[in-house]
Order: sequence, then C-alpha cells, then structure tokens
Amino acid sequence: MNTNKISAGENIAGNKEKPSPEPLDLEALYHRYGIERSHADNVARNVLELFNILAPVHGLRPEFRKLVEIAALVHDAGVATDLENHHKAGRDILLLHPPANLPEKLWQVVAWTAYLHKKRIGEKKLKKLNEKDFGNMPEDLQALTLKVAALVRLADALDYSRMGSKIGQVSYGKQSIRFEIKGNGSAIDAERMRKKGDLWHLLYSTKLEFVSEIKK
Repeated sequence: MNTNKISAGENIAGNKEKPSPEPLDLEALYHRYGIERSHADNVARNVLELFNILAPVHGLRPEFRKLVEIAALVHDAGVATDLENHHKAGRDILLLHPPANLPEKLWQVVAWTAYLHKKRIGEKKLKKLNEKDFGNMPEDLQALTLKVAALVRLADALDYSRMGSKIGQVSYGKQSIRFEIKGNGSAIDAERMRKKGDLWHLLYSTKLEFVSEIKK
C-alpha cells in the first residue's frame, strides 16, 4: 500500500481538523499520484486554446491563463487513487498538496476545479456546493472556480477519445459559437463536449455548439 496516497474514504475537505497544505511542484504531483501525462498535456493545450477563443465571453484576465493551465494539468490527480470517485480524491489530494507553482490564494480554485470536472452539473448541484467547504470560499474565488471548471470540463471532453482531437474552424453567431472538432475521434469528442458544456451554459448566455468535421 502506498501511504503517500489518500485512501478512498479519506475526505480532507470534510475534516474538522485539516492538515496544513504541503505544496508540491507539478513534477512531484505527476510522480506521486501517477497522473496520465499525455492526457494532462492535451487537456492543458485544449484549455489554453479555449481560453483564447472564448476570452470575450468568459472575461477572465490574461494573468489567469497560468491558473487555467495548471488546473488542467492536475485535474485527474485522483485517478490512480480512486478511479470511480477520482473527482473527490483529486480535490482532497490538491487540498493537501496544492501546486507550488501557484500563489496560496488560488490553491482551493485548483482543488475544487478537480472536483467539478467529472460529473454532470445542474442548478441543483451548484446550490449544493454551498453546503460544502466550497461555500466558505470568498465569493470572487467561487465565481473564478466555476469559470475555470467550465473551461477545463470542455478541454477534458475534447480529449475524451484519447485520439488527438483538435479544434478546427470556429464560427461566431450573435449569441452562439460553433466549433468544428477535427480528428479520428471527433464524433466521440464533439458529443462529449456537448454534454460537458452544461456548466458553461449555466454561467453564460452564449451558446456553444460542437460538431465533428465532415470528412471529404
């Protein structure tokens, strides 16, 4: 048994007496928690592209690009510890070992982004977040976390097939943006992006559409 890893039943976020965070750099996190590096790199690439394309809508300042990238790189930190509940395990791991590459103020943003990246999100789930430690965060950090998570969910979905899908042509409507997804797994990943766009559509009025490329 690897004592460095958090057990499936351990929930740092719910403990009354929480251990002090011990930051780790990204390489240490990759090594200790067996993060799938190729997927992490693809999701980070995807999220930065989405950050740029959607900047007029999400309104995040350019200095948050690093935050979004690192959140993408470690979003699956809990997979090797507890595959079924890796969103919870990842949150707990990142609360205990936040990325040393970020300022302390943003550590919880990364941890809760990991928690929010996996399952379907609706109004009911967003309201329930306030019953967790998420609700104790300052409101500006809560809002920032949701925006980062919305982007990471889409970036993760774009690599769902693990077949190297990429964003192709982007078309802009009055209240919509249409993405063509390219690659052998484009049909799978476009469908996944449609599902994982739920949080984005709760936060923003601009509708996102995802279609697989039409191969000639």
